[in-house]
Amino acid sequence: MSFLSRIFPPSRITRLQTEREQWLRVPGLSYALKQLLEAPLPDFNATVTHLPWLVFDFETSGLDANTDCILSIGSVVAENGQIGLASAQHHYISSGNPVNARSAIINHITPEMLRDGVTLDKAMEALFTSLTGRVAVVHGRMVERAFINAWIFKRYGREGLPLLWIDTLELERRHQQAARRIQNDLRLSSIRRDYNLPDYPAHHALCDAVATAEVLLAQIGARSHGHDLLLNAFLCD
Repeated sequence: MSFLSRIFPPSRITRLQTEREQWLRVPGLSYALKQLLEAPLPDFNATVTHLPWLVFDFETSGLDANTDCILSIGSVVAENGQIGLASAQHHYISSGNPVNARSAIINHITPEMLRDGVTLDKAMEALFTSLTGRVAVVHGRMVERAFINAWIFKRYGREGLPLLWIDTLELERRHQQAARRIQNDLRLSSIRRDYNLPDYPAHHALCDAVATAEVLLAQIGARSHGHDLLLNAFLCD
């Protein structure tokens, strides 16, 4: 079965709506989070490129959302098959947590860069505002979803924020499985080369967000064959 033939089941759509209604009953929700949860779900049978996306990336001090921290967040809006570079946002996070040597080698984020950053609360509220009415697009959602859930749990005592996710890494894995082609390297930079996209600096949140947006457009273009592709074929379970 091609990944494009996947159907997002009506039961899952109903569950998403129910989860949002349950979240809206949680006392003390911030204005941005309330607006996000009150926004209507999109038409799952709409053409995926006709719907607005928020493509974003977290740079973190490690992969454990319970002990590590978010160092920066980058995002960009895409709609109607175009990436709106004027919408690009990038925030360093001033959390007071020390930057470890390993993460500094990978993403080159130093304590001096974080000193004048925004608080994580402010950055997350800005992210939720930008996500309102849009589909969340990331490369490897396990990281972003885990850190969002960790932040949410600390403030509201529950996890599982009901977002709509498109994961370009998961899409590529599905495509390779359907084509019976095994490729272990699903890093963003490697997938970009597969689609003849130029190299960008890695491990910079905004650069990675733009790079992910370009990959998703390339994935859609490579599989559309002149036909409209529907949102439900691209959403994560």
